[in-house]
Amino acid sequence: MAQAQTPQAVAQSATTSARIPNRGPLLLGTFGKDSAPEALIRLPGGRTETVSVGDRVAGLRVVAIDTGRIALARGSKAAWLELPGTR
Repeated sequence: MAQAQTPQAVAQSATTSARIPNRGPLLLGTFGKDSAPEALIRLPGGRTETVSVGDRVAGLRVVAIDTGRIALARGSKAAWLELPGTR
């Protein structure tokens, strides 16, 4: 069975343009239960990894996962990493 083409209005509302940084980890999405959230990130080399709070990634520790963002820490400094195009 052939699939109908997506209407242009639907495709436009479902598509977000965003600049993708070349360096550092990139958040691709967050998912899971509130009691055990996970995040999918792309590493600088292009590999993807699923992480949970407490995991280490690219030399940083995952200290929190929220809807659409994760907090990464190095030492005593932490910063939020958000989905591209959400700001």
